[in-house]
Amino acid sequence: MDISTLNINFHEMCSKFNLSDPNILRKFVHGLDTANCCFSLASSKYYEKSEREFIYAVGLLHDVGRMVQWKRYASFSDTKTRPHETLGVEFLEEKWIARFFKTKQEQKLALKLISHHTTPYVGKDQNMKKYMPILRDSDNYANLQYTATGLQRLWLNQDGVSPAVLAKFRLRQNLHGTPLHTKLDRILQFLSRTYAIEHNLLKRDLLARKYINAIYDVYHKFLNDEDVALLYKECWTLKKELADEVQKHDEIKRRAEEGFLN
Repeated sequence: MDISTLNINFHEMCSKFNLSDPNILRKFVHGLDTANCCFSLASSKYYEKSEREFIYAVGLLHDVGRMVQWKRYASFSDTKTRPHETLGVEFLEEKWIARFFKTKQEQKLALKLISHHTTPYVGKDQNMKKYMPILRDSDNYANLQYTATGLQRLWLNQDGVSPAVLAKFRLRQNLHGTPLHTKLDRILQFLSRTYAIEHNLLKRDLLARKYINAIYDVYHKFLNDEDVALLYKECWTLKKELADEVQKHDEIKRRAEEGFLN
């Protein structure tokens, strides 16, 4: 299904929610941003046109459950409401899924990707393993892109940092679903999306666009001096780590290409 048709269908579907609500509009824009990133990554892997359009559509739809969640509960908490992945799958199955995917096989795979886009997938489905890294990286990148604008809300007012959050962050573990109690907890959750990204192309891009710098510049103003010092240290360490990873990847690629040419 071509991109223009997918976008028209996505807008029509989202119009069933209140797009004048900033929280709904934010998820609408996030769907578009994620889809565009999915398409770019699939293109970088030389995927077929139908494959690029498939993952673009999944990117559009992956967070529709957030719209359902906000409309129904006025909350984006998966612990206080129902998981947004489940809400999204249920909403799409009721009516909309066939508007985005032509075959039952595509529909089934798309729903499976959406239902697992924030949780580990341990199955053996090769299509899941093919598309899931693209979807997750695109979701994380789009969130970082939005966060760097300063429009993400902190929601929390307490100073300091939760030991469990800081420990997980330093171990580069997933902070999704980890209880947050402070402003710095929330900022570290924002930043944790950087180390969740697998594709070197996106790592290089987020460093070039200075998203980590931008997030620090925007949100450190809400912190006390002690928390600012901690945040600065964590941002500097994270940037250096990502830069080293990109350099190492590029060096391995260069040597492989030289070996091939020789």
